[in-house]
Amino acid sequence: MFAVVAILGLLTVLLAPSWIVLFLFNRMTFSQALRAASPVWAAQVIISIALIFLADKSGLLNPAGYVLGTCVLVGFAGAFFLRRSKHSG
Repeated sequence: MFAVVAILGLLTVLLAPSWIVLFLFNRMTFSQALRAASPVWAAQVIISIALIFLADKSGLLNPAGYVLGTCVLVGFAGAFFLRRSKHSG
């Protein structure tokens, strides 16, 4: 059960900045935001998984730290991409 809560928390940290950008700054409806963000979310999840595995294979010693750091940074990068992108409003 703890793993499910941890994964949902990390996904929230990863995807929340994109929602904030789409709803507050671009004032999109739910369906517009879902269409605009779905490719970015898929890329965010794939990039986060790849970076976490890379950090693990590199031998970094703080797994919780680099997992949380990766999710936060990739989440803000996705939000920045959506904010700067032409198709998001």
